[in-house]
Parts: sequence; C-alpha cells; structure tokens
Amino acid sequence: MSSFVGEESAAGIVEQLKQSVEAIVAKTGPNSKFAQDLVKKIGDMQHKLESLTEADRHLFLAEMKGKFQETIERIEQRLTQHAHFAQTYSSSIVAAVIFLLFSIIALFGYKLYKSLTEKELKKQEKLKSKQQKKSKKSN
Repeated sequence: MSSFVGEESAAGIVEQLKQSVEAIVAKTGPNSKFAQDLVKKIGDMQHKLESLTEADRHLFLAEMKGKFQETIERIEQRLTQHAHFAQTYSSSIVAAVIFLLFSIIALFGYKLYKSLTEKELKKQEKLKSKQQKKSKKSN
C-alpha cells in the first residue's frame, strides 16, 4: 500500500510540474529556447525518476518537492517581471510615436498658419500700395 502512495505522490508531483511548465511555455511561447530547454530537462528528470528504485524515488521526491516549488515560483516571478517590462516598453513606444505624430502635425499647422498670415500681410500691403497710388493720381 505504501508503494501505491509513493506512486501516487510521484505522479502528482510530476503532474504539477507538467502543469507549471505548460503555463510557463504558454507565457514564453512554444518556440522560446528557455521553454524548450525546460521541457527537455523535465523529460530527462522524468526518465531518471522512472529508473530509480521505489525507495530512492520516494527519497528523491521528498528532497526535491520544495526545490521544485521554489524554482517554479522564481520562474513565474521573473516571467511576470518580464511581461511588465515588455508592457511598459510597448507603452513607451506607443507614447513616443503619438508624440512624434503630434509634433509633425503641429509643425505643419504652424507652417500653414505662418504661410496664411504672410499671404494676408502681402495682400494688405498690396492693397495699401494701390490706395497710395490712387491717392497720388487724384492729387
């Protein structure tokens, strides 16, 4: 009966490990080198675990259970930090693009305003010069 409990415990730990790895692969993408290395290491560990005797397997699992949990928590924490950094980076790029577009629109708006005011001034100067010519002719 203790053999059955050991098998159940080993299967449970391996299943938890597989679920955690699947979550990590989902976050990093299936083609990431990190995810591929992790899956390979876990596969190697599973083969070694299957080759151990029952007593050695039980001892190994007891020693490694806490280490697995700590390692998975650290990996998930790093992934969360990386995701936050990536989101911040993306947001800053979007903000920079919006600022650049706004600056370009403002520059063209200013140039257009300046051009229109210069045309208006030239038009007024031309009108004044015509009026001065008329007043000279009438005198």
